[in-house]
Amino acid sequence: MERISEAAKKLGDVAEQLCPGIPWAKVRAVGNVLRHEYDRIDVGRVWLMVEADLPPLKAAVQAALKGLRESAD
Repeated sequence: MERISEAAKKLGDVAEQLCPGIPWAKVRAVGNVLRHEYDRIDVGRVWLMVEADLPPLKAAVQAALKGLRESAD
């Protein structure tokens, strides 16, 4: 999750353009908590994010990558 957050930071506005339905500000923010606020991490909440939030994120990113590949052809 920390790496996803870091990648989202590096993508910047491109992330919003490619996958507008994703709450990118929250994706970026969770990385700060994971990196710097260890005592505030709720492992139950992290697990809920893995189960509920990662599948839609993965689907959106896969669709964006497919669209980019098709537009490059």
